[in-house]
Amino acid sequence: MKSSVKPNRILMLLENQSYPDDVRVMLEAESLMAAGYDLTVICPTGDSQKWAERVAGCRVYRYPQPFEAHGFLGYVLEYGYSLTALFLGSVYVFVRHGFDVVHVHTPPDMTAMIAIFYKLLGKSFVFDLHDLSPELYLARRDDNQPNFIYKVLRFFERLACRSANRLIATNESQKSVQVDRCGAKEEHCYIVRNGPNRLFLNDVQPSKDLLDRGKILLGYVGAIGIQDGVDNVIRVVKELRIAHGRDDFLAVIVGNGPALKSLKDLAVELDVQDLVHFTGGIPFTSVPSHIAAFDICLTPDPSNAYNDSCTTIKTMEYMALRKPTVCFSTRENQLTAGDAAFYAHKNDVSEFADFVIQLMDDPSLRASMGEIARSRIDNGLTWKHQSVHLVALYDGLFGIVR
Repeated sequence: MKSSVKPNRILMLLENQSYPDDVRVMLEAESLMAAGYDLTVICPTGDSQKWAERVAGCRVYRYPQPFEAHGFLGYVLEYGYSLTALFLGSVYVFVRHGFDVVHVHTPPDMTAMIAIFYKLLGKSFVFDLHDLSPELYLARRDDNQPNFIYKVLRFFERLACRSANRLIATNESQKSVQVDRCGAKEEHCYIVRNGPNRLFLNDVQPSKDLLDRGKILLGYVGAIGIQDGVDNVIRVVKELRIAHGRDDFLAVIVGNGPALKSLKDLAVELDVQDLVHFTGGIPFTSVPSHIAAFDICLTPDPSNAYNDSCTTIKTMEYMALRKPTVCFSTRENQLTAGDAAFYAHKNDVSEFADFVIQLMDDPSLRASMGEIARSRIDNGLTWKHQSVHLVALYDGLFGIVR
């Protein structure tokens, strides 16, 4: 006989990426559905242009992707449009399916206003902090001086943290911001770290197309935005050619984003386009085979107030596939990778290139660092380990005892 008890219903709001393109959100939704929760996601279009569909059991409603804006007026237009679309979508879901919790993925923190509205109607609010919006804004401007927009973003950050029934951070750095800077109650804060999913934990066959190129492969996988520092990969390639006289390698850059065109232009400007291969965006299921083909992985995100708070999922995916990594010395990079990576200090591209050379010339070092990397992942950093904390948050919110 079919049970008449309705599952607890969660509405997820996602502004800065689509579903299931955002891997963290996809993993969270899958984990909660496996625990018996009913999931609906509202997000912009991405790889899928369908307005409405079921994705592995999750209802997904999409609105047209907004343009990426710059400057005060641009931010107002972009986020004004997105918040309007998210709110109208939430009203539709409220009427048609209903929900008990509004789970806000940020940035932007101002999406919390929608959840606060539904709190007035008796719904709960979960605030899921992916990135620090004020610091992300400064990183995109490449300017550390706070201005009016920064102060507005800080206001919405505090509002979100103080209004939420439960809060999620990806690491201790972000949790400390929620508690110390924004005044959230520590007992309401949970750490749910990023973690590679099962596609990266099994034996993966390397991409034959990349292996057939017959060179040492340096690899980057991820978003290509201004704040991601992928231009540093191009500058490292230039350093390897000019300072070290090397051309026995190929730098493979996998991904897409607003900074991709300027990145290609930089490769031409520095006369290293023959040593760089841009794949563009590829299906997520193809990412593991690309990483498996790399000899050395690169995390070029510069150390700054934004990146120092970020646990980069790409680094963890590199580690899961037993790859050594070279990165800059951000706080969370060091906590995540430990001895599985080399760290260039003070965003020094020359030191970064020196570490790459060291790994290029020492296959046994690459192998030993790769084994350290996988061991760290297996000992607590997989998504399976992290999903337990997410389900515990929701079980506590609903008073469920398993």
